[in-house]
Amino acid sequence: MQTNSAPSHALAKPPPLLEGGRESGYGNTPLTKAPAWQGNIACDALLNGMATGLFMVAAVSELAAPAIFTPAAKVAYPIALVLLLADLGLLVSDLGDPLRFHHMLRVFKPRSPMSVGTWCLTIFSLPLTAAAALSLLAELGIDFEWARIIAVLVGLVPGFGSAAYKGVLLSTNAQPGWKDARWMGGYLTNSALLIGCAELLLLSALMGQAQATDILRIAFIVLLVLNVIPLGLLFANLQPTNARLYPRQQQWLVGVLMFAAATLIPLALMFLRGDLRFIFGAVIFLLLGSLVIRLVYVKIPHTSPLGIRSRG
Repeated sequence: MQTNSAPSHALAKPPPLLEGGRESGYGNTPLTKAPAWQGNIACDALLNGMATGLFMVAAVSELAAPAIFTPAAKVAYPIALVLLLADLGLLVSDLGDPLRFHHMLRVFKPRSPMSVGTWCLTIFSLPLTAAAALSLLAELGIDFEWARIIAVLVGLVPGFGSAAYKGVLLSTNAQPGWKDARWMGGYLTNSALLIGCAELLLLSALMGQAQATDILRIAFIVLLVLNVIPLGLLFANLQPTNARLYPRQQQWLVGVLMFAAATLIPLALMFLRGDLRFIFGAVIFLLLGSLVIRLVYVKIPHTSPLGIRSRG
């Protein structure tokens, strides 16, 4: 029996036509929408690097030379926990609904950076909490050093995963600019280690741990120089995108300012003097430069033509 209903494909809206009747397709149609979060995700990424970097540097330092680094490491673990809790607070607020974080733990997808990152953060929080609690107990005279060392060892792998996943997540999505930033994961991971070294260096200087301060100062200088490599490769990844968004003069100005704040000034301060004032200044400039770098890259989808049209 025949019906008057048209087939479903006949109801689909055809692509728009160009002059001459040719179909334009969907090449000029924005297929992605710029995310609602901007500053929050940049602060989230910085806090994540501060927490995971401080833990990993303190853990490796203590395991390698406990006699030198254990006093500073015992202070570093509780600070790293506070930073991680602040990071998780921002992450949950970025999701909009706190229950979404719980839902992401219902399944595990090894090929999904979001799933792997969520599980790494959750697992990492457990040994970090244990290490922080045992460090505080040790200050009260209740020292379970063997348990704290086990917690530190267990936290290293998920801590590294927590430091790396945000950059991988940003570089594997369809947002304009981010999808070209293949070195985002490498930069954020190396940046976390650099920031963690800077934090532990400052802690050692504040505590008067001269030997630890001298060693960490050298390590900080080396990591500052090495950080230029992933940062430069990230710049190269995003150069075509930045060329479409900004004039050449503005690109150079922003690039030089970020490089100066995050690398040149901290490096100069470390070579000038190794006392507390210069260390504090180097750490502050490093954190400010690192935050600016993250803000610039997080903003790319919002300044791109697709991002502007999707908000219009």
